[in-house]
Amino acid sequence: MIVYIVMLLISIIFIFLASKLTKKWQKVICYILASLPFFLVSAFRYGVGTDYGKRYMYSYDVLGKGENRNLNLEPGYIILAKLCLLISTEYYTIFIVTSAIIVGFFMLTIFTKSKNPLLSVIIFLLGGFFFDSLNIMRQYLAMSLVVFGYRFLLGKKRYWILYVMCVLLATSLHSTAIIMLVLLFFPKKMLSSYLWVLPSVVAVLLLNENLFTILAMVIEDTRFAQYLTGQFAQGEVSFLFIGENLVFYLFMYYIYRKNKKTGNISSEDILYLNVQACALLAMCAGTCHMLFIRIALYFSVFQVISVPYYISKMPAKEIVEDIKKITFKKLDLSKFEKYFQKAMTVLVVLCFIFAFTRTNILVNTNEVVPYRTIFNKELKIY
Repeated sequence: MIVYIVMLLISIIFIFLASKLTKKWQKVICYILASLPFFLVSAFRYGVGTDYGKRYMYSYDVLGKGENRNLNLEPGYIILAKLCLLISTEYYTIFIVTSAIIVGFFMLTIFTKSKNPLLSVIIFLLGGFFFDSLNIMRQYLAMSLVVFGYRFLLGKKRYWILYVMCVLLATSLHSTAIIMLVLLFFPKKMLSSYLWVLPSVVAVLLLNENLFTILAMVIEDTRFAQYLTGQFAQGEVSFLFIGENLVFYLFMYYIYRKNKKTGNISSEDILYLNVQACALLAMCAGTCHMLFIRIALYFSVFQVISVPYYISKMPAKEIVEDIKKITFKKLDLSKFEKYFQKAMTVLVVLCFIFAFTRTNILVNTNEVVPYRTIFNKELKIY
């Protein structure tokens, strides 16, 4: 993990420096330097990620020979790979280009939309999203486009057609991205009341076998039919990720209700809460089939932006009063109000560290350790 820890620390240093600078061009340089470690680690890796060799090296080699046999690749990715082949037939070319796209779009979104870029970058790594991108690369190409494009749904002038174009382009890279057209309905109306979300969570967890039957009927004639048999034809009960998404949903819903009473609500509040509800429901549906977990990623990756946003919208005074009502009624907690957001930020980071330890250190999800580079394939860094 030493490579990833150093990568994160270097990025944090440049983001911190950017926060202290006043000139825009200086900030831009720092943000580029903060993104560079993520790009370099991703672009020049070798054998890192479960699908690195058996999927992406193999498909690039097949396409380089002018073949396209049983690859089950979307046309957009095939075009991208063929453009890379014009540059070089060396397999690492595709990893360099895709890393530039994925890291570029995610970091651009973080540095232009996040209320706390430092926290967002930490979540991007500790939330496992960066590690996922080293494995399910095509899906993260699609996700990076969706995350970049959601900005067109916000503000007074919503350029929804531009968002649709981003989703369609993403779908050409990974067909599951088409589901993100639902975001068109998310910024205007809060659709995720706990009155139906929480009962739905319980229902999904109880009826997972019946959901699998419905899913089988939907995908049996598609390329995803391969997920109906074999090792992927099963669900995965991940109480860690279900619990994580439930906590974030309840946290966001609580802040949303508090701010709604004072009229401090914008389209971001509504969109992020609706997205988080979908992440929770899709992750629960993952107990019936792993394909739902892949779908959940499209929604849960928005935590990189939504969690810092909702922390920034915390009405500290009202929250302190709520705490006093149920705990220390006679204590004066007003002096802690100004530290409330910082305390919540630390708590969030600790939660992500716990999840990171359970999934990427103890289990080595996505097979990202040991780290090797194309420059020295024999050197393994743990």
